[in-house]
Amino acid sequence: MLAKYSAIILLLFLFSCHKQDDELTALARELGAYKYSYIETGSAIRLNGVTSGDTTLTYRGFPVSLTGNASGETVVTATIDTSLIASYNTLYHESNPSIDANAFRPSFNGTYRIAANETTAADSLYILLNDATKLADSTVYLVPVRLAASNGGKVTTSVVFFKMMVTITNVELYVNGGSAFGYTSPYARNGSQYWGLYLSKDGSGQVTGPSSLNISVAASARFSASELHAYAVTDVSDSLITAFSAAAYNTYQRFPEGTYSLTKAGATVPAKALYSTDSLTISFSNYDAFKPGVFYLMGVRLVTNQQDALSAPAKKGAAAYALFSFYILQ
Repeated sequence: MLAKYSAIILLLFLFSCHKQDDELTALARELGAYKYSYIETGSAIRLNGVTSGDTTLTYRGFPVSLTGNASGETVVTATIDTSLIASYNTLYHESNPSIDANAFRPSFNGTYRIAANETTAADSLYILLNDATKLADSTVYLVPVRLAASNGGKVTTSVVFFKMMVTITNVELYVNGGSAFGYTSPYARNGSQYWGLYLSKDGSGQVTGPSSLNISVAASARFSASELHAYAVTDVSDSLITAFSAAAYNTYQRFPEGTYSLTKAGATVPAKALYSTDSLTISFSNYDAFKPGVFYLMGVRLVTNQQDALSAPAKKGAAAYALFSFYILQ
């Protein structure tokens, strides 16, 4: 009898000392030999830090199934569990970045219905890119999904991992050409659109030159959410003159004051379009201020209007410039 009680006490002691699985052990036990990362791709367009057009490009559906036939209509719900990313990284020695809870969402609003006497839902589980605002370009994200069944059902797999390669295109504006004067059209030079005009004097000694020139603007990507607004300023800075002179192996001077003005400093790129429907306009006057035999240079530079949410930023560097060079023939 004493031996019998001793055995019972020993069992109770062992049971009381048994620890629950830690998170990693529980996850590993739940996964068993199952480790899939369904690879998907998605893309988004970013304007001033906010994305739109978040699209899932490619995906592979995961069959939502029960371990046996459903006794009645069973609903399986899928929820994204971001807390599993750290555990996954530890288990599989990876370094997947953390994600915002709203960055991704399950297909079909995370609801999958399995009819009575069936084992698999008609709809498959995959991940949709929902809001890429806080995601980085050209980055692979791990998206863990937990599955749970109603009506007493038991899912075949309770945790599924997806990976999505996200590509984000920043919407930027650049100068892509404009109107010509005579036989001279703008062309790309050192990354900028360049008008190099050699102007002559007529019989009365007056310089024949353009009264104005239009500058067209283009976007780096189609922005479907709304139109884009371009803004510009004139630039005759010393840094511009010095840099262009060095690149051109020539000496340029800035345009004389009172010879130019930006008479139309804004343009619009329609939604879903790449090119502006109107133009920026630079006007010229007082040609008597230009000396013959001298190379003159001025620029029009795209800028961002911080007060306008639809003001797309300009591409960095030379692409944001329209450059105008006048040379008065003697």
